[in-house]
Amino acid sequence: MTQLQPAAPPPATLLPPPAPMQEENELFNVGRLFSLLRRRFLVMLIVFGTIVALAILWVIAQPRGYTAEATVALDTRRVNVQEIPNFITGVTLDFPIVRTEVQVLQSWPLAAKVIQTLNIADHPEYARNQLGPLGRMARTLGLPDAIQGWFAPSPSPPMEMDELVNRFNGNLSVMTDGRSYVIRVQFRSVDPALASAVANRLVSLYLSGQEEERVQTVKRINGWLNERAEELRTQVRRSELAVQQFREKNNLAELRGASVSQQQIANLNNQLIIASAERAEKDARFRQIQQGRSSGNIASLGEVLNSPLVGRLREQEAQVIRREAELTDRYGEKHPTMIAVRAEREDLRRKIDSEIAKIAQAIGAEADIARAREASLRSSLETLQRQAAQANPAEVRLRELERDVDANRAVLDAFLTRIQEGATQENFVNPFARVVSPAQPPKYPDQPRRGLILVIAAIIAAAVAVVLAVILDAIDRTARSAEQLEREVGIACLGLVPRAGALLRSGGRADLVLTQRGGPFAEAIRSIRAALTVSSITSPPKVILMTSAVPNEGKSLLALSLARSAALDGARVLLIDCDLRTPALARNLKVPGTNGLDDLLIHGQTGTSPIRTDQASGLHYIPTEPAPQKAQELLSGRLFAGLLKEVRRHYDLVILDSPPATAVSDSLLIAQQADATLLVAQWRQTQTHMIARAVRRLVQSHSRAVGLVLNKIEPGLFDRYTDGRRLSLD
Repeated sequence: MTQLQPAAPPPATLLPPPAPMQEENELFNVGRLFSLLRRRFLVMLIVFGTIVALAILWVIAQPRGYTAEATVALDTRRVNVQEIPNFITGVTLDFPIVRTEVQVLQSWPLAAKVIQTLNIADHPEYARNQLGPLGRMARTLGLPDAIQGWFAPSPSPPMEMDELVNRFNGNLSVMTDGRSYVIRVQFRSVDPALASAVANRLVSLYLSGQEEERVQTVKRINGWLNERAEELRTQVRRSELAVQQFREKNNLAELRGASVSQQQIANLNNQLIIASAERAEKDARFRQIQQGRSSGNIASLGEVLNSPLVGRLREQEAQVIRREAELTDRYGEKHPTMIAVRAEREDLRRKIDSEIAKIAQAIGAEADIARAREASLRSSLETLQRQAAQANPAEVRLRELERDVDANRAVLDAFLTRIQEGATQENFVNPFARVVSPAQPPKYPDQPRRGLILVIAAIIAAAVAVVLAVILDAIDRTARSAEQLEREVGIACLGLVPRAGALLRSGGRADLVLTQRGGPFAEAIRSIRAALTVSSITSPPKVILMTSAVPNEGKSLLALSLARSAALDGARVLLIDCDLRTPALARNLKVPGTNGLDDLLIHGQTGTSPIRTDQASGLHYIPTEPAPQKAQELLSGRLFAGLLKEVRRHYDLVILDSPPATAVSDSLLIAQQADATLLVAQWRQTQTHMIARAVRRLVQSHSRAVGLVLNKIEPGLFDRYTDGRRLSLD
């Protein structure tokens, strides 16, 4: 328990606050936030309800919007009819090209064409004199026609095309996901039929425009090709005529595409090659015959072997040799038969040699003929080559002219082929895009998204309400809890007293400590008395000054209740009303204030005692009447000091009810003679800087000890200001 130890002046002492709990030193904790939200709940509820109500009204005022969507796919496939290539080649679709087509779909001319074809300018949605938000709200809420007439728009001229296109594009959305060639065309309108019609018409006009542009491109190319083909025909005719005239001029005949001399040279070349080969073959055979005759091995030559006559002669020779061998064993060498056989054999050999000589002579003759023919052909070729060399410059020029003719004819043929292809492409143009799904009239509106808007509004409202609550709590410098006072002022809070009017069931507020002795109010008063008693075990304060920072803090009622509570417990208690400016003791006890403290201090001791007794509690008290002009003089005089010195000897507790410490200096004069000062602050009313100012003034006036009492607490709301720790006063 906190010790209250009065010290002799000077200097003055303050009642030190208790050591804060660990969680109180934290900058933030859940309990403190929860208590903040609870105590600002009403403000938060008003802010939240206001923002949500405004959001609801805004949603009601917004027209319903229907969005229709049509999808278009850029076609990457290319259809070739009879393998005829297109004039307009297919491009490689990439993201910039897809984005380009998106921009085309959002272009001004296309939007204007849609507006014209669908007569959108006549649609009520695109009228300049549209019904405003208040008018739509009145119509939605079903207000009387007279009230709706207040918000009816005034007549105005129709929109210009630029304005129509701007509003049209504001409702148009063309998008792509960046991963495919599909383009989504969305249009929003209050009319679902118009939304779908615009989306479909926009896609239709886009596709027809693309097709028309490609057809026109093909036609332009075909026209240019036809013009160029006529020029090429003329050029080919001129080049062919030049070739013909050059041939006639230079007497250059042509046979099957080549000149006569060239063909003759070619023929002679071929004949010369054949003749050279034949001559080489004849020479080789002749040399082989010669070599065979000289070596005696001529019989094995091919020409000899292939000769029928030589063959027969050799057969006969073989028969003769065989017969000679047979006769050798029978007859002798000199037998006439043997001599005849040998003679026959020699005759056959001579015939064979003669025949071989004829073959060799024939081969030699053939070789001579081949050499002569080769020489003749070579001579003729050289003669033609000399003649061709003389005609070569003219033929070179002729070849140049013929090459020009061939080149011009090739270009003309290519152009004629492309013209035929273009004629086919005019009837068939490869589509650049196709409709994936046409737009259908939407059945349900998607604008405004009421649920999402209200959820967002609720989140924003809750955030604003919490922020506002935090701001209000941060700028709220009133006394809200004992912890706050101890933290900001620096002295202990000895008691928390509930509001007497809130707990009153019977009787007046001044009698609450009598009628509800076991109630929270009486218990709070006893807690203050206990704190004062244990503040100093050896010598508890006997003279206690009750004051406040500002007026109307309830200190007079608190002083009376504290005195009655002590008197009911058997203590000798004296309550002195020292507020000579606005006395409250006589009013609270409903007794006259005459012959009180003011008379005693002004006139001195009289025959009648100023001390009176409260029959309900046995309390002794001294009332007073207002004497503001002499208040400081009387309270600082010797009579008042002597009075306090005298009552100290006869009473256990003396309570002095004084004016506010910041309003006048009366309390500062009395505080020097009191053992302790209780500074009363009203819960959620007194500013903390005023409490701090009162404390500083009391300290400067050398008050012996100063403690705080938080008064007029609402029992049902106080726990919202205790950082989440419920403090019940019931």
